[in-house]
Amino acid sequence: MNPIKKFYQTYSDKILDKTLNSPFPLRRYVHLKEYYSILKYVNPNENVLDIGCGEGVLAILAAEKGARITACDISEPNITKAKELAKGKGLENINFLLADAENLPFKDNSFDLVISSHVLEHLPDFQKGLREIKRVTKKKAIIALPTCLNLCAICLLGGDNFWKVSKRTPFAWIIGLGRVILSLHKKGVNQGYAGKKELPHLWRYPWIMQRDLQCFGFKKIHFEASSLCLPYFNFLLPLIKFLDKFKDKLVLRNFGYGSIAVIEKSKR
Repeated sequence: MNPIKKFYQTYSDKILDKTLNSPFPLRRYVHLKEYYSILKYVNPNENVLDIGCGEGVLAILAAEKGARITACDISEPNITKAKELAKGKGLENINFLLADAENLPFKDNSFDLVISSHVLEHLPDFQKGLREIKRVTKKKAIIALPTCLNLCAICLLGGDNFWKVSKRTPFAWIIGLGRVILSLHKKGVNQGYAGKKELPHLWRYPWIMQRDLQCFGFKKIHFEASSLCLPYFNFLLPLIKFLDKFKDKLVLRNFGYGSIAVIEKSKR
């Protein structure tokens, strides 16, 4: 088995503990903002597939909105946790299963909508993951990926956490910005994941993300920043929330802590 997939089979995201239950408002806000940005495009009674669902937080929110959800992940600990959460909420319109995002166990054109939120950048074969999304959706998909022009992303790429000040803070943004500039001839900056450089985790440039999706046979419907988050200072949250009202505008949408693309299969 591919060593990357072998790692993720037993890896637990612990997204609830690390982010949504974080003591730092900035960290909580950024992740919830992305979820609710995606949920805008999920309609009640739609047949939706969430690929790489982790502990199922986004899938459960979509089910609570009234969509019929199938959610899959390669990690057994993640699926176990997701089932527990859904059972605790009494949801009957959601089904969790183990599955590989590069080899989905579904027929062609099975779903009205396919969601992939910060999953494709982890795969051994990015294009194979896109191919599977295109195969199983009837028409529409939502792809969220990490992009590298936001100040929070730059701080992370400089080896710091964006949600709290540390000893690394004075120079982290300089290192991160340097990595972003020096990688302009590439698709983005590869950070690695979970402290392992051998695990792919590419922070793409927003224009590269759009180009890759379009070149693979998708038509862009909408493109926006996940959040225009500013790093370190939690008292800036009111300003960030104000800025996020404009995160889909022509220039600002390229400076998100991650980007969200709503796409359709092209006719060609």
